[in-house]
Amino acid sequence: MRFLKSASLLMLPLVILGLTPVVPPMVRAAAPGPTYVAMGSSFAAGPGIAPAEPGGAAKCARSAENYANLVAEQLGDGLTDVTCTGATTADILNTKQNGQPPQIEAVEPATRLVTVTIGGNDIDYFGSMAAYSCRDGGGRKCHAVNVAAIDHALSVLTRRLENVVTAIRARAPHARVLLVNYFTVLPGSGACAGVPLDARDLGFERSLAASLAGDTAAAAHATGATLVDLATASEQHNACSAQPWVNRYDVTSGHWPYHPNTAGMAGAARLIEQSLAAAGGPAPGGMTVATPGGPTSV
Repeated sequence: MRFLKSASLLMLPLVILGLTPVVPPMVRAAAPGPTYVAMGSSFAAGPGIAPAEPGGAAKCARSAENYANLVAEQLGDGLTDVTCTGATTADILNTKQNGQPPQIEAVEPATRLVTVTIGGNDIDYFGSMAAYSCRDGGGRKCHAVNVAAIDHALSVLTRRLENVVTAIRARAPHARVLLVNYFTVLPGSGACAGVPLDARDLGFERSLAASLAGDTAAAAHATGATLVDLATASEQHNACSAQPWVNRYDVTSGHWPYHPNTAGMAGAARLIEQSLAAAGGPAPGGMTVATPGGPTSV
């Protein structure tokens, strides 16, 4: 009311002089883009972890309790979650998936944080692990594994991951880019009930896991992205451990074999928050990541 009264008094002399007052047009600020964008495959989406993310593409099977949602809640940031089960680096860069545009299109100049977990489907890591578990466990109609295709994908995976970071930087030059590698699924030696893999297939899958982690680290180093080493942090939380962050192959209905569980997503979120805090200064969105008593143990 005080503003309206003052404005009327300012306009009065103009009316007396017979002049029409010029009122400046209202300028609307441009709507800000997403502060935090999460991209990646099922290990970021969180299929089988209830509740499902409302409004997300059903076939992408995103959880409202995946690490991106947990991090966004901590930071107070606006989240655009485009993670999708089955995604490859191509689905991030230039391919539509399940009717959704390439994930990179969610990144805008205003984006300040991007997390990415990708590459596992490029090399058929979890597909091959499930296929061998099906076969070694006596299953029927098991998925075929194309080892030659896997070898080719491994030869170009680092470059594909670098291309993802480069594309993000082109769209959001000021964003922090975090490459979050995959959870460790298998123990360092042996197996356990519910993980029906013979010694040969265990060795093959461990080699894929090591290559995936190594390629992600190499891409982070080459592009200046931050590596969030979830693979190392989750070694003691493998599927055969006392406190697993991932499911075994044999799971109850609704859960996904060899995929993260609720505890795993919480652990991943803590690790990401620690990484942001270690960088110093305010986190995206202007909030400082709180780490009472030092970093939270994962």
